[in-house]
Amino acid sequence: MKKFFLQSLLLSLTFCTCFSACNSAKTPQNKFFSSSVTEANPIEKNDDTVWDLSDVNTTMVQANRNLIAFTFDDSPSKTLENIFAVFASFNEQHPDCPAFATVFFNGGLFRENSLHLLHTALALGFELGNHTQSHLNLTTLDEPSLQKEIDDTDALLAQADGKPRHLLRAPYGSTNEQVKACAPTPLISWNIDTLDWTGASAERISETVLSNLSDGAIVLMHDGHKETVNALKILLPALYEKNYQVVNVSQLAKAHNCVMRKGKEYIRLRKQA
Repeated sequence: MKKFFLQSLLLSLTFCTCFSACNSAKTPQNKFFSSSVTEANPIEKNDDTVWDLSDVNTTMVQANRNLIAFTFDDSPSKTLENIFAVFASFNEQHPDCPAFATVFFNGGLFRENSLHLLHTALALGFELGNHTQSHLNLTTLDEPSLQKEIDDTDALLAQADGKPRHLLRAPYGSTNEQVKACAPTPLISWNIDTLDWTGASAERISETVLSNLSDGAIVLMHDGHKETVNALKILLPALYEKNYQVVNVSQLAKAHNCVMRKGKEYIRLRKQA
């Protein structure tokens, strides 16, 4: 398996060079749908609330396909390398339509021997996201503690991709006005919740995604669950056959011409004119 993964990773580097850039306590996710949606707001001159997507490379994104973003929370955990391997294998078989994802990392889960996973993610064209340092409910924290939860993980991720800030996913999807005011980036939620952390089967996870498809959807999954890995083996080829491409969140936003703003929460990124 390791030999296969390394071979696939080396192959993936040929088309990923343009992309340089839980076991935590679980609370039932109840945000399958939300009132937050993206808006096609014009970018005002010198508007520092706009999230900069200028360095996001979308050359591998297929204009004739619907787009859907896959996201993984609670990384790094025991299945992350398996997730990478499934994507690498799919991309080897479908170089015309490679799949990517955003991984939301918990800074406190890293050990010295797992930091290399950040570089593996980048080599595969994945996006590094911030899932805070300790996976605490941010709505329960005072402002200094909240800011530290975000800043510590951003600093760790920056060691790999050089970016000072990363898209933020609040643990449990819990936000309030203070969280939004402190967030230095857009907050990324979801509109398809696979509930994979509940022990759902690969078939159930896959059916949840396939029965709720829409162009611009954001899918929530988690690192650390074997059935999630098995579901990916079903989903990636199934979505390909349905004329979808799996991308990371920033690729989705840029390809769909969505203006994302710091401190605003997004559950989907619909195509804008």
